[in-house]
Amino acid sequence: MICQEKSGDHYFLTSTETISPYERQRNKGLSTDDVPHILSITFVYDLPFGQGKRFLNTGGIVNKLLGGWTTSGIFRITSGIPFFFRSGTCPVGGYLDAQCIPGIIPGANPWAQDKGSYDPGKGSLFNVNAFEPVSAFEVDPNDPNKPLYLGSGARITNLRGFGYKDQSFALIKNIKITERLNFQLRGEFFNIWNWHTFARDSREEGALAFNTDISSTDFGAWGGNVTNPRNIQVAARLTF
Repeated sequence: MICQEKSGDHYFLTSTETISPYERQRNKGLSTDDVPHILSITFVYDLPFGQGKRFLNTGGIVNKLLGGWTTSGIFRITSGIPFFFRSGTCPVGGYLDAQCIPGIIPGANPWAQDKGSYDPGKGSLFNVNAFEPVSAFEVDPNDPNKPLYLGSGARITNLRGFGYKDQSFALIKNIKITERLNFQLRGEFFNIWNWHTFARDSREEGALAFNTDISSTDFGAWGGNVTNPRNIQVAARLTF
Protein backbone atom coordinates (compact mmCIF):
# COMPACT_ATOMS: atom_id res chain seq x y z
CA MET A 1 0.00 0.00 0.00
CA ILE A 2 1.52 3.31 -0.96
CA CYS A 3 1.58 6.03 1.66
CA GLN A 4 -0.23 8.67 -0.31
CA GLU A 5 -2.80 8.43 -3.04
CA LYS A 6 -4.40 10.98 -5.29
CA SER A 7 -8.03 11.34 -6.34
CA GLY A 8 -8.49 14.25 -8.74
CA ASP A 9 -6.83 17.22 -7.06
CA HIS A 10 -7.28 15.77 -3.57
CA TYR A 11 -4.58 13.88 -1.68
CA PHE A 12 -5.60 11.59 1.11
CA LEU A 13 -3.88 9.07 3.38
CA THR A 14 -5.14 5.56 3.86
CA SER A 15 -5.98 4.27 7.32
CA THR A 16 -5.93 0.54 6.53
CA GLU A 17 -3.17 -1.97 5.77
CA THR A 18 -0.66 0.11 7.68
CA ILE A 19 0.83 -2.10 10.40
CA SER A 20 2.21 -5.63 10.22
CA PRO A 21 -0.42 -8.24 11.16
CA TYR A 22 2.14 -9.63 13.62
CA GLU A 23 1.84 -6.43 15.68
CA ARG A 24 -1.64 -7.21 16.90
CA GLN A 25 -1.59 -4.76 19.80
CA ARG A 26 -0.74 -1.83 17.52
CA ASN A 27 -3.46 -2.84 15.09
CA LYS A 28 -6.11 -2.37 17.74
CA GLY A 29 -7.61 1.07 17.61
CA LEU A 30 -10.56 3.26 16.88
CA SER A 31 -12.48 3.26 13.64
CA THR A 32 -11.96 6.26 11.36
CA ASP A 33 -15.66 7.13 11.74
CA ASP A 34 -15.84 6.52 15.50
CA VAL A 35 -18.32 8.94 17.10
CA PRO A 36 -18.73 8.06 20.80
CA HIS A 37 -21.29 10.72 21.71
CA ILE A 38 -24.43 11.63 19.80
CA LEU A 39 -27.33 13.70 21.10
CA SER A 40 -30.36 13.87 18.87
CA ILE A 41 -33.63 15.56 19.91
CA THR A 42 -36.69 15.76 17.72
CA PHE A 43 -40.13 17.21 18.40
CA VAL A 44 -43.51 17.82 16.79
CA TYR A 45 -45.92 20.24 18.47
CA ASP A 46 -49.40 21.38 17.46
CA LEU A 47 -49.86 24.97 18.62
CA PRO A 48 -52.87 25.21 21.01
CA PHE A 49 -54.81 27.83 19.04
CA GLY A 50 -57.99 27.57 17.00
CA GLN A 51 -61.07 25.42 16.86
CA GLY A 52 -60.90 22.45 19.24
CA LYS A 53 -57.76 23.80 20.94
CA ARG A 54 -57.15 25.29 24.39
CA PHE A 55 -56.94 28.90 23.23
CA LEU A 56 -59.13 30.83 20.74
CA ASN A 57 -61.44 27.84 20.45
CA THR A 58 -63.63 29.29 17.76
CA GLY A 59 -64.29 29.01 14.06
CA GLY A 60 -64.44 31.58 11.32
CA ILE A 61 -61.65 33.86 10.25
CA VAL A 62 -59.84 33.60 13.62
CA ASN A 63 -59.50 29.86 13.21
CA LYS A 64 -58.44 30.24 9.57
CA LEU A 65 -55.61 32.58 10.56
CA LEU A 66 -54.45 31.27 13.95
CA GLY A 67 -55.55 27.65 13.97
CA GLY A 68 -53.91 24.63 12.36
CA TRP A 69 -50.29 25.56 13.07
CA THR A 70 -47.70 22.83 13.75
CA THR A 71 -44.01 23.16 14.55
CA SER A 72 -41.33 20.48 14.33
CA GLY A 73 -37.59 20.38 14.68
CA ILE A 74 -34.45 18.29 14.96
CA PHE A 75 -31.40 19.17 17.07
CA ARG A 76 -28.26 17.05 16.69
CA ILE A 77 -24.79 17.33 18.17
CA THR A 78 -21.98 14.77 17.91
CA SER A 79 -18.35 14.25 18.90
CA GLY A 80 -15.63 14.67 16.30
CA ILE A 81 -14.04 11.74 14.47
CA PRO A 82 -10.45 10.76 15.35
CA PHE A 83 -7.37 11.89 13.43
CA PHE A 84 -4.69 9.60 12.05
CA PHE A 85 -1.24 10.74 10.93
CA ARG A 86 1.07 9.46 8.21
CA SER A 87 4.22 10.49 6.39
CA GLY A 88 3.82 10.79 2.63
CA THR A 89 7.60 10.36 2.40
CA CYS A 90 7.86 6.66 3.11
CA PRO A 91 10.41 4.17 1.70
CA VAL A 92 7.88 1.40 1.06
CA GLY A 93 5.79 0.81 -2.01
CA GLY A 94 2.91 -1.42 -3.01
CA TYR A 95 4.93 -4.53 -2.26
CA LEU A 96 4.43 -3.97 1.49
CA ASP A 97 1.10 -3.48 3.23
CA ALA A 98 2.58 -0.80 5.45
CA GLN A 99 2.78 2.95 5.90
CA CYS A 100 4.99 5.31 7.87
CA ILE A 101 3.14 6.31 11.03
CA PRO A 102 4.80 9.08 13.03
CA GLY A 103 4.44 8.81 16.77
CA ILE A 104 3.84 11.75 19.09
CA ILE A 105 6.95 12.61 21.10
CA PRO A 106 6.28 11.95 24.81
CA GLY A 107 5.37 15.13 26.65
CA ALA A 108 4.97 17.19 23.45
CA ASN A 109 1.75 19.06 22.69
CA PRO A 110 0.43 17.96 19.26
CA TRP A 111 -1.82 21.03 18.99
CA ALA A 112 -0.40 24.23 17.54
CA GLN A 113 -3.66 26.02 18.29
CA ASP A 114 -6.35 25.44 20.87
CA LYS A 115 -9.39 23.84 19.22
CA GLY A 116 -11.72 26.14 21.13
CA SER A 117 -10.23 29.23 19.48
CA TYR A 118 -8.85 27.76 16.26
CA ASP A 119 -8.28 30.31 13.48
CA PRO A 120 -7.39 28.91 10.01
CA GLY A 121 -5.69 32.20 9.19
CA LYS A 122 -3.15 31.69 11.96
CA GLY A 123 -1.64 28.56 10.47
CA SER A 124 -1.57 24.87 11.31
CA LEU A 125 -3.84 23.14 13.78
CA PHE A 126 -1.01 20.71 14.62
CA ASN A 127 2.50 21.17 15.98
CA VAL A 128 4.76 19.32 13.53
CA ASN A 129 7.61 19.35 16.07
CA ALA A 130 5.54 17.16 18.37
CA PHE A 131 5.76 14.25 15.92
CA GLU A 132 8.59 11.99 14.86
CA PRO A 133 10.37 13.82 12.02
CA VAL A 134 10.12 12.85 8.38
CA SER A 135 13.88 12.17 8.40
CA ALA A 136 13.29 9.21 10.71
CA PHE A 137 11.66 7.33 7.82
CA GLU A 138 14.10 8.27 5.08
CA VAL A 139 16.57 5.84 3.59
CA ASP A 140 20.22 6.82 4.10
CA PRO A 141 22.15 6.16 0.83
CA ASN A 142 25.39 6.29 2.81
CA ASP A 143 24.22 3.60 5.19
CA PRO A 144 22.58 0.74 3.27
CA ASN A 145 22.40 -1.29 6.50
CA LYS A 146 20.20 1.25 8.25
CA PRO A 147 17.09 -0.61 9.48
CA LEU A 148 13.79 0.25 7.82
CA TYR A 149 11.76 2.34 10.24
CA LEU A 150 8.01 2.85 9.85
CA GLY A 151 7.25 4.81 13.00
CA SER A 152 5.80 4.18 16.43
CA GLY A 153 2.50 6.00 16.08
CA ALA A 154 -1.00 4.64 16.52
CA ARG A 155 -2.92 3.52 13.45
CA ILE A 156 -5.77 5.80 14.58
CA THR A 157 -5.08 8.29 17.37
CA ASN A 158 -7.33 9.45 20.19
CA LEU A 159 -6.99 13.06 19.00
CA ARG A 160 -10.35 14.12 17.65
CA GLY A 161 -11.54 16.65 15.13
CA PHE A 162 -14.25 19.21 15.64
CA GLY A 163 -17.71 18.02 16.55
CA TYR A 164 -20.84 18.54 14.49
CA LYS A 165 -24.02 20.38 15.44
CA ASP A 166 -27.18 21.23 13.53
CA GLN A 167 -30.68 22.44 14.27
CA SER A 168 -33.46 22.37 11.72
CA PHE A 169 -36.98 23.70 12.16
CA ALA A 170 -40.29 23.59 10.31
CA LEU A 171 -43.46 25.66 10.62
CA ILE A 172 -46.58 24.13 9.05
CA LYS A 173 -50.02 25.63 8.49
CA ASN A 174 -52.96 23.36 7.67
CA ILE A 175 -56.08 25.01 6.25
CA LYS A 176 -59.17 22.85 5.91
CA ILE A 177 -61.09 24.22 2.94
CA THR A 178 -63.82 21.56 2.87
CA GLU A 179 -64.35 18.22 4.59
CA ARG A 180 -62.08 16.50 2.04
CA LEU A 181 -59.99 19.36 0.71
CA ASN A 182 -56.99 20.56 2.73
CA PHE A 183 -54.32 23.13 1.90
CA GLN A 184 -50.92 22.97 3.62
CA LEU A 185 -48.26 25.68 3.64
CA ARG A 186 -44.88 24.91 5.19
CA GLY A 187 -41.59 26.69 5.76
CA GLU A 188 -38.51 24.59 6.46
CA PHE A 189 -35.28 25.99 7.91
CA PHE A 190 -32.25 23.70 7.67
CA ASN A 191 -29.27 24.59 9.89
CA ILE A 192 -31.34 27.50 11.16
CA TRP A 193 -28.46 29.09 13.16
CA ASN A 194 -26.05 28.78 10.22
CA TRP A 195 -23.55 26.74 12.23
CA HIS A 196 -20.46 25.57 10.36
CA THR A 197 -18.35 22.48 10.99
CA PHE A 198 -15.04 21.76 9.29
CA ALA A 199 -15.90 19.04 6.77
CA ARG A 200 -13.94 16.34 4.95
CA ASP A 201 -12.46 17.18 1.58
CA SER A 202 -14.24 14.23 -0.02
CA ARG A 203 -16.08 11.02 0.77
CA GLU A 204 -13.00 8.95 -0.01
CA GLU A 205 -11.76 6.61 2.73
CA GLY A 206 -9.10 8.51 4.65
CA ALA A 207 -10.21 11.99 3.61
CA LEU A 208 -10.08 14.42 6.52
CA ALA A 209 -10.88 18.08 7.09
CA PHE A 210 -7.21 18.76 7.88
CA ASN A 211 -3.93 17.70 6.27
CA THR A 212 -2.36 15.01 8.49
CA ASP A 213 0.67 14.24 6.33
CA ILE A 214 3.73 15.39 8.30
CA SER A 215 5.83 15.46 5.13
CA SER A 216 3.53 18.05 3.56
CA THR A 217 4.26 21.77 3.72
CA ASP A 218 0.53 22.17 4.45
CA PHE A 219 0.58 19.82 7.44
CA GLY A 220 -2.23 20.78 9.81
CA ALA A 221 -3.91 23.10 7.30
CA TRP A 222 -7.69 23.13 6.93
CA GLY A 223 -8.91 21.72 3.62
CA GLY A 224 -11.35 24.59 3.07
CA ASN A 225 -14.68 22.72 3.26
CA VAL A 226 -17.46 23.23 5.78
CA THR A 227 -20.88 21.69 6.29
CA ASN A 228 -23.88 23.09 4.43
CA PRO A 229 -24.97 26.64 5.31
CA ARG A 230 -28.49 27.65 6.37
CA ASN A 231 -31.09 26.76 3.77
CA ILE A 232 -34.72 27.90 3.77
CA GLN A 233 -37.46 26.49 1.57
CA VAL A 234 -41.19 27.09 1.31
CA ALA A 235 -43.66 24.55 -0.03
CA ALA A 236 -47.40 24.29 -0.57
CA ARG A 237 -49.52 21.15 -0.90
CA LEU A 238 -53.17 20.55 -1.73
CA THR A 239 -54.66 17.24 -0.59
CA PHE A 240 -58.12 15.88 -1.39
